[in-house]
Amino acid sequence: MNKRQYCLDRMYRVVRDQVGFTSADWRLFAPFLNIREVDSRHILQATGESANNHHFVVRGLVRFFYITQEGKELNKGFYGEDYIVGSLSSVILNEPSRFSIATLEPCTLVELRLDQLQKLQGRCASWDRLFEYCCQMMLVRNERREAELLTLSAKERFQRFVHNFPGYIQRIPQYHIATYLGITPEALSRFKKQWLSEDRGN
Repeated sequence: MNKRQYCLDRMYRVVRDQVGFTSADWRLFAPFLNIREVDSRHILQATGESANNHHFVVRGLVRFFYITQEGKELNKGFYGEDYIVGSLSSVILNEPSRFSIATLEPCTLVELRLDQLQKLQGRCASWDRLFEYCCQMMLVRNERREAELLTLSAKERFQRFVHNFPGYIQRIPQYHIATYLGITPEALSRFKKQWLSEDRGN
């Protein structure tokens, strides 16, 4: 099996399980997909640009982040294998993306060309269901993230991160995790071992 076929088969299995993507609709959908191999620190979506493409992650890890007026980067989220990543709000509102997306590791991606996929509106019910599902998951993730930032302590946010994203703590630089949690890298370095120990003891 060649790389393109492997990547498309993997994506199809995921979206079939998520929204019942039919094989007939997949045959309409697949021609609008490209395979991309990119290095770490590659910008997939820049702040201020229109979201023309989304990506399904076959291998690797990406981060969503905001950039302050002072140039500081604040992480919004991390997404690994089998996630579709992109700025949905940019697509829905037809406006430039408010955040950037960059790879944390070398990545193999399936690129969804949104301008081309618009041609499938009304012709591919599975694509409509997938887009609706992605919007629903964005709402759920944003609501949970808001609740964590407003109601949990730094220790509880860290322990929730470890539970929700097993394995990510070994793959993501500590300073990136710190900005996601809303604490300083120094505080995370000071308390990480203690918080992990307390979490295992519960």
